[in-house]
Amino acid sequence: MSDAAVPGGVDDHVARRERMDDVTMSAVDSVRVAAVVEDVAREEVLSRFRGLRPDEVREKAPGDLVTTADLRSEERLVRELSSLLPGSSCLGEEEPGSRADAERALAAGKPVWIIDPLDGTSNFVRGDPRFSVVVCLAAERRFLGAWLSAPAMGLSGRAWAGRGAWVNGSRVRPVWRRERESLRVVVTDAAYRTAEDDRQVSRLRRSGVALRDCSGVGVTYLELALGVHDAAVFGWTTVWDHAAGLLLHAEAGGWSAAGERGQVRLLTEADPPVVVAPDAEVGRRLRAVACPDR
Repeated sequence: MSDAAVPGGVDDHVARRERMDDVTMSAVDSVRVAAVVEDVAREEVLSRFRGLRPDEVREKAPGDLVTTADLRSEERLVRELSSLLPGSSCLGEEEPGSRADAERALAAGKPVWIIDPLDGTSNFVRGDPRFSVVVCLAAERRFLGAWLSAPAMGLSGRAWAGRGAWVNGSRVRPVWRRERESLRVVVTDAAYRTAEDDRQVSRLRRSGVALRDCSGVGVTYLELALGVHDAAVFGWTTVWDHAAGLLLHAEAGGWSAAGERGQVRLLTEADPPVVVAPDAEVGRRLRAVACPDR
């Protein structure tokens, strides 16, 4: 007997998932969420850009900065997003203890907001405008909604699973031009690469693609959706860095996968790299070059 014929099998699971999508969509006003994210980005983050006092910056770990803007942004997002969707939980980068609660909520079928209150903190601290506020809504272990705001660059994006992606109010679906001389690929910034990242970057460089170091992953995902870059090979998998961007990219028509398992898992760390590409053929070719032993 097939799964489709068994109560709780494939058809039942798909129907339940679609009901959850519909219920969550009816409960969440995507435009209102976008307004919250953009207000927080402007009022808690942009207002402090190039104006931080020394006592407003500290290291969580060597080279890993957190600022007053990160903390105020996360506090406000948790408060306002929770009120928009009663019964939802929040997973924020600056509150690692919230991860277990988020896992339990997702296992129970409840919605979870995944929050990166200030992506690109190092850029923000040194006065580089490539920073963003990033939010993803997940339920049933799926990414459902994405909102990204890069206020210093005048960029904002949003997406909903199965309903498309928008950047600055316009529907996006970048066209992959195969006649282009070389594939434009974003890779992990040299300052943060592991030895394995270095080996992958060397293999990609020898394959003839045009490489560019990532500077602000939230901004990079917005640029991928706009077609500024063709693809990316990221050497880390933290969910708050990738969830919203992956959904935005997927709804713009793109393909992505992480490591040998071929998917980006929701909260359990996937195996790097995360490969983002315009289509499956290009993505699998990039992954084969970057990780020839997998």
